[in-house]
Amino acid sequence: MTRWLVARGEGVLLLGLTAAGLILFIGPLFIGPAFPQPAVLFSALVAVSALVVLGIALQTHRLSTRLLAVLAALVAIDATLRLVIVIGLLGFSPIFFLIIAGGFVMGPSFGFASGALTLLLSAVLTAGLGPWLPYQMLAAGWVGMGAGYLGRLTRRSTSPWAIVLLCVYGAAAGFVYGLLLDLWEWPLLVASGSSPLSWVPGAGVAALLRRFGGFYLATSLAYDSFRAAGNLILIAVLGPAVIRALDRFRRRFLLEWAEPVPASEPAPAKISADVGTPA
Repeated sequence: MTRWLVARGEGVLLLGLTAAGLILFIGPLFIGPAFPQPAVLFSALVAVSALVVLGIALQTHRLSTRLLAVLAALVAIDATLRLVIVIGLLGFSPIFFLIIAGGFVMGPSFGFASGALTLLLSAVLTAGLGPWLPYQMLAAGWVGMGAGYLGRLTRRSTSPWAIVLLCVYGAAAGFVYGLLLDLWEWPLLVASGSSPLSWVPGAGVAALLRRFGGFYLATSLAYDSFRAAGNLILIAVLGPAVIRALDRFRRRFLLEWAEPVPASEPAPAKISADVGTPA
């Protein structure tokens, strides 16, 4: 039982983090600006959660210390890219490509940590600290985590159908990332009841969905479309080569552990009754 819990520890922890994170995103829909926004505390909790996830992955031998060096390199490269292109081209940012590719090859824990820590480091480098940071870290972490589960499903294949599937995932992730951030900021940054598209306290679920849908279509859909298209193009063009390179690192730096197979005992020798004993 203990061995089973340890083996499932990574998935259970990621599921718990996802549930807690969804509360942070959905909470403002119900209480609006009254929802607490301790940005430093939330960001620290997400960062610590990413480190705990990595620790569980190390204990269950899904990652190795050498692969943590690969993670650090990818986070540094991604943060530098965001330093050069802070806003991106009409919503497109190249940082999601490495988050998705790394998660696809290395697994969901690696992907979650890559997304969360990339956004944290880039925020420090670009002075982008604010109440939005923990939400960006969570959403980017989920992008990498989902890519990790997709990689397990396809066995990290670089076949055409697997790359097409990853392209579709990258495009969908571009929309979902933007939608999640809009879901958080809509009740907090848009004045309550200031327009037919703003958040209204006490409104029913149907009314909130209608208002939020109009807000998203009017303010973010085009912006998120560029992010989705950029992810799709980068994965289609660079994905196979980058995934193969990362997979070589994975196979070189990760030791595959297997349950020991007990050796079979040799059968006792039988002496024929025809053999006589010496006098």
